[in-house]
Amino acid sequence: MNKLIKLLFLLVFSICFSQTNRFIYELDVKKYTKNVKINMVLDVTKDEVKFYDYGFIEADSIGKRNNVNQFYNTQVDQLVIRKTNSFENTEFHDNMFDYFSINSKDEMVWKIENETKKSGEYKLQKATTNFGGRFWTAWFCAAIPFQEGPYKFRGLPGLIFELNDQNKDFTYVLVKIKKLNEDFDTKKFLEIHYGTQPIRVTRKQYHDVKINYYNDPVSEGRKILKTGGNITFQGEKITTVEQLDQKRKSIQESIKNYYSSLELDKAIPYPN
Repeated sequence: MNKLIKLLFLLVFSICFSQTNRFIYELDVKKYTKNVKINMVLDVTKDEVKFYDYGFIEADSIGKRNNVNQFYNTQVDQLVIRKTNSFENTEFHDNMFDYFSINSKDEMVWKIENETKKSGEYKLQKATTNFGGRFWTAWFCAAIPFQEGPYKFRGLPGLIFELNDQNKDFTYVLVKIKKLNEDFDTKKFLEIHYGTQPIRVTRKQYHDVKINYYNDPVSEGRKILKTGGNITFQGEKITTVEQLDQKRKSIQESIKNYYSSLELDKAIPYPN
């Protein structure tokens, strides 16, 4: 057994028998006129798989260090929990002061290709699938015995190291593997969003909430103006309905321009 095989065996052994197996991916998302890069966390235990922004961990660490409440909201709306070895996911979505959960079954059929490549010391193999209205290419490592990957992607005979859709609107690259000796508690921000319990809804109900907000994102400000009050929006004092209407249009344009749905077949149907 050569040195590389020994190192790989020790890594796999430590991953299998740790409490939380943490895989950090760099996610590159095309949004509007620029790309957004953000680190995402895949935590795998013997019972559950969780996927969420690394920013939650950073906020939690700052809060504990300074003994303050530190909050963070997802930047890419890809918060997921599922049972290990299951395609049945619970999605979490924040919306202003509300928090929602949606159950979904997201089974995917992979085609494993013969093509392989190296990533550092690891041999990766290519696989493809159609999911969410996009064609995806994954590179997985059979030497890492987890049938998991970023977001809802799973089911290959090894950990997904790289993943992207055909247009590269979403690209994931594994950048770090870490072993935690105890389960990492996410209840503060994931299962419950900083004290806000998730409201279980259907996909349509969630879409209705988002569309209602889009149709009048300044509704609270409109109520204040009607009672004779003044409001300040992004540092600008708003005193007329005309000013508020301009803000409404600006917010609506921003929502549409920056909205990027990974699952096109489940995208929020914002008006054209």
